[in-house]
Amino acid sequence: MRRRRRILGAITAIATLATIGMTGQAPTAEAASGCRTPSSDFDADGAPDVAVGIPGRSGKPGAVQVRLSNKGKPHTTTIAGPHGFGTALTSLSSYEAPGDEALCSQLVVGSPEESTRTDLRRSGVVYTYYWSSSAKRFALRNLFEQPGESGGQSGARFGAALATEQRGAGQVTSRPGTLYVGSPGRDIDGIPDTGQVTSFWIDADEDPDVHDTHITWLGEPVTDAPESRAALGSSLAAAGGQIAMGMPGFPTRGRAGAGAVLVDIVGTDPDRPGPLLLSQDTDGVPGTAEKGDRFGAAVHLVPGSTPGTTTLLVGSPGEDVGSAVDAGAVTIARISSATADLSGKARTVNQNSAGMAGTSERGDQFGAAVSSMRSGSRTLFLVGAPGEDVGKKRDAGMVQTIGTGKGWTQNSKGVPGHAETGDRMGASLGGSVATGATRSLIGVPGENKNTGGVLIGLPIDRYRPTFVVGKSAGARYGFSVGP
Repeated sequence: MRRRRRILGAITAIATLATIGMTGQAPTAEAASGCRTPSSDFDADGAPDVAVGIPGRSGKPGAVQVRLSNKGKPHTTTIAGPHGFGTALTSLSSYEAPGDEALCSQLVVGSPEESTRTDLRRSGVVYTYYWSSSAKRFALRNLFEQPGESGGQSGARFGAALATEQRGAGQVTSRPGTLYVGSPGRDIDGIPDTGQVTSFWIDADEDPDVHDTHITWLGEPVTDAPESRAALGSSLAAAGGQIAMGMPGFPTRGRAGAGAVLVDIVGTDPDRPGPLLLSQDTDGVPGTAEKGDRFGAAVHLVPGSTPGTTTLLVGSPGEDVGSAVDAGAVTIARISSATADLSGKARTVNQNSAGMAGTSERGDQFGAAVSSMRSGSRTLFLVGAPGEDVGKKRDAGMVQTIGTGKGWTQNSKGVPGHAETGDRMGASLGGSVATGATRSLIGVPGENKNTGGVLIGLPIDRYRPTFVVGKSAGARYGFSVGP
């Protein structure tokens, strides 16, 4: 197992955020001892809400639509933005003291295609919003580009992936959460697209600041040098005190695009163990690192599935299965919560594995998205295969749960809609056991010629799914879903 010392470099200076559209004081609420509602509950009514990314077709504006439960009277609101706005979504708490409750579940939106200056093309921006119950809209708290001394960079795509640790109903959090932001196009030492992940927390002040900025990059001591096209930060997941960072372009064993994942322990203790570099070349991980596998294109962490461990799901949508090119696979690994070491042997599944639905076929891209949900006392692992053909409908897409033998397309009983060519059902997945989610969020961004749609739930435990279709042709409604 390849282990190296820490690669997180602390930046001691505090980066000031650019604040727009704020009037008066920061939002307040009745005093309490911490955040008591789930991370996905933006309107604080005790029920989860749904955010949908709509990044727009080439050159066209993007948007995010949020479907609020609103105490049993659903309310839908849309936030407009530039092209690429909504590529990634998460929620974030800035709670520091009683009075900050309105900042417990802020909406965070990645806009990686945005240019911060004319000389910084596609450098990327991240936005944070809070729900204003009085104005009945999301109010912009702040927007910011890459913090730190180096600042933005053309093509960095800051905000292409986002992650925070989520909380469920009944859990109380009394401190700000850490936000992780991927910049997969970041050049390091002149080496293109090696990628970078930045982490920080945001305070509750009227003019919010970034604190405790850390930057994760490739190079000494993790690798001999930054790796060209590694694309660190293409995917991110945080749970159970750990952060997983996908780099699907990493040249494991010198094979371009074989991919790898960095797993690190969350915290600022300089003596904590260094990160784990996990790939198909790691002892205990099945398979062989091959060109174009894209191991790490999708990552998801499930906390506490086994005492003292976190379960990591890693998608490899470019994995070949026999002669089926890009059929895809998913690796399931247990990671020690204390050391970030691999605990026991990992296992890898594809659509030909026992307990899986369908058959591995060329271009299925099984593992393009991964997530989890609760079903009674069980934890279900979900996998998207957006390239799955349904009958003669190419790339209609499919979602299935690992080990149950069950899979769903839009032609399945109890699933709304109809499987159509190019729907790409399962290209994105939302929901997590960490929030206690009992329903899944499934992006169908190719629905109706890339107008897009989102399937809320699957026909599990007698749940009746809802299918929501976008309104703008080519806008890719459902490109991302969350939190």
